[in-house]
Amino acid sequence: MGTFRDPSGSLFDVDGRILRVIRPSEALAFRSVLAADVVRKLVERGKVVDTRPVKADDVHHSLRDVPGEWFEHARIGFISVPSEWSAAMLAQAALHTLDLNEELLRHDFVLKDATPANILFEGARPVFVDVPSIESLRPGQDLWAARHQFETTFLLPLMASVELSCPIQWALANPATGLPHEQLSKLLGPRRWLSAARIRHVALATALGGLGGQAASEADHRVRGGAGGANDLEKSRFIQLHSMKGLRRAVMSLADRIERRRSHWSGYAVSRAHYADDDLRIKREFVGRVLQSADATWVLDVGANTGEFSEMAAEKASVVAMDLDEVSVSAIYARVRSSGKSIQPLVVDLSQPTPACGWRNSERQSFLQRAIGRFDLALMLAVGHHLRVTAGVPLAQILETGMQLGGGSLLFEFVPVSDPMFRALARGRESIYSDNTLENCEALLSAQGRVELREQLPNGRTLFWVRGNR
Repeated sequence: MGTFRDPSGSLFDVDGRILRVIRPSEALAFRSVLAADVVRKLVERGKVVDTRPVKADDVHHSLRDVPGEWFEHARIGFISVPSEWSAAMLAQAALHTLDLNEELLRHDFVLKDATPANILFEGARPVFVDVPSIESLRPGQDLWAARHQFETTFLLPLMASVELSCPIQWALANPATGLPHEQLSKLLGPRRWLSAARIRHVALATALGGLGGQAASEADHRVRGGAGGANDLEKSRFIQLHSMKGLRRAVMSLADRIERRRSHWSGYAVSRAHYADDDLRIKREFVGRVLQSADATWVLDVGANTGEFSEMAAEKASVVAMDLDEVSVSAIYARVRSSGKSIQPLVVDLSQPTPACGWRNSERQSFLQRAIGRFDLALMLAVGHHLRVTAGVPLAQILETGMQLGGGSLLFEFVPVSDPMFRALARGRESIYSDNTLENCEALLSAQGRVELREQLPNGRTLFWVRGNR
């Protein structure tokens, strides 16, 4: 099925193509937006997704009876959902939305919607994909109609993350509604009065919520009721651009605090005492040989942690680096933005991956639906024992899922029960993990495919590369 919430049309993902139909009543305005110089330049700079018209007979036969004009969007490499982003990624998506809206305002256009659902990441680069939400700025349109959306889906989830350590995954479980002002106000309690940003964007917004909504409705009614003139348009542009500055200051302040955060796992690369220099050298060489031989174009790094091996893979392929530690993912994202490598970091717990959601669980696919069939190599380095002990997943299912995610190609690091990290996780219950033996691991992998490479590290861990029959 296609999307159904946008009144201007619907979006379809068919045979690998992203197709959008625009209803006849909206088609002229949409073509005008695409033809505008500012939009074409934003597309050229990679800020807005490339969009081109297609003929009705060039779409899938099942869609040809849908009324409207057809367009095709360039496909983004791997589609993520906002609940899989780190706070640093959400902050950059927020700034991208503000940048875009400011540029549009200077050319008499404006965004009528502003939620994270309108952004996708091409590696580390945010791209705006909801082109129909760009519309002409109207004289007298002094209030940004999407400001409330922007605050509840960008600003307030960021504030909750920084101020209260609330996971982005919780605040953006529904990216269309986000975190209401009233809810954050209750969570902050008396602290909502302790800073200018909290007062402006949380406390007063909550107290004046009803009046604010009424004022916005009255303003919209006035806009639609009269044509206005050039002076009114210039005034509206000026007022809206000024309001963007306050939102930008609030987001940038939170982004600065996000960059300074640290977690136990974000410092893992310099504190992993269970790896000696020889262990790391041999491991890196093994990973390098696999990457050279696998010739993968898309790699999934499960439990990427610091992103060290994601960066190795990115020398030859596009990479999605997933980890459940949000601070580590933010750190990977900061490095990728500087290096420009083709890595998209995501906050995903493989033991509880993002479910399908939305109306009838059909608007947004689950992580597994989006991932299986997308990659031709999966890395599961120093993560299997976490899934086995912390999540309680049997070794056979861990390996089977790894093979599925890697399209039949899996680089797996086996960690024995005697390993100090395994024992630290097991807390004296090592005996219940009887399936976690080297012999069983190799037998399970051999049942999945052919063991192409095998290497035992001096610390007792063993690396496997397995390829199945395709």
